[in-house]
This record gives sequence, C-alpha cells and structure tokens, in this order.
Amino acid sequence: MQLAIQYIRSSQILLTLVGVTLLFLCGQVSIPLQPVPISLQTVAVLVIGLTFAKADALRSIASYLALGALGLPVFSNFSGGVTKLMGPTGGYLFGFLAAIWIMCELRERIAHLGIKEMILIAFAGNAVVFLFGLPWLSVYVGWDFAVAGGFMPFIIPGLIKSVLVAIAVRYIKK
Repeated sequence: MQLAIQYIRSSQILLTLVGVTLLFLCGQVSIPLQPVPISLQTVAVLVIGLTFAKADALRSIASYLALGALGLPVFSNFSGGVTKLMGPTGGYLFGFLAAIWIMCELRERIAHLGIKEMILIAFAGNAVVFLFGLPWLSVYVGWDFAVAGGFMPFIIPGLIKSVLVAIAVRYIKK
C-alpha cells in the first residue's frame, strides 16, 4: 500500500513538473506585442487541458502561477513576480486555471472525444482565457484598447493553435 501511494505521489510530481516546464518553455516563445505578447503559453494550456487528468492539470497551472508569483522568471519573456501576476496580463494567467478546469470538465462529460469535440474543447479553453484576460486588461487600458490589443491579434492564432493542438493530441493518443 505504501509503495502504491509513493508511486502515485511520484507520478503526480512528475506530471506537475512536466506541465510547469511546458508552460515555461512555451511562454518563452513569443512575439512582444503591447499590451499582451503573443506566446505559445496557450498551446501548453491546451495540451495540458486535453491530456492531463483534472487534478494533475490544475496542480500544474497552480504551481506555475505560484512559482511566477514567488518571483521565478517562468512567465513570458522570463518574467515573474506578483507585479506581473497582478499587472495587465494577469487576467490571462488566472484564466489559464479556469480554462483547464472547463476543458477537463468538458472532456469528462463528453462520451466520444473525436477530433471535432477536441477542437471545440480547445476553443472553449481559449475563450475562457479571454473571458478572464479582457476585463482584467481593460482596467489598465480601457475596454476598446483591451479588445484591440488583447483580443483581435489573437483570434486567428488562437483558432490555428486550437485546431493544431487538438489534431496533434488526437493523433498522439491513437
């Protein structure tokens, strides 16, 4: 029994590290737009949301946010700290946690996860990130500029990322 518990804990720690590492690495691939950079962080969120069990996925995102809040340079462009988390892009970061929860809930409730369902789940994850990010950003820059700078440049890349990640995950799972 003790060995089984240790194995479960070890696998949970490993998955959490994989998730945090994926978020960190994807965050460093970015186009530094203002006020919100375009990065591959959402690719990591989508991969985690489409593949990890809910508890492991939530633990990965929460750990990533906690490490960033502690000042470790895990966010995009090697940034970190509470000021980054509470700054203009903080809503998007907190949106990652909500997106993971929604994606995992949808995955658990859908009987057959075909490619269309996985793409829709990925779209839902992206939408949740924007539902958190835009209002938060608008506090700093106003609603019109938040939409112009924090949503419009991300529509096409977000759609492409959602489709490609869903196809890749579905292909790998086969």
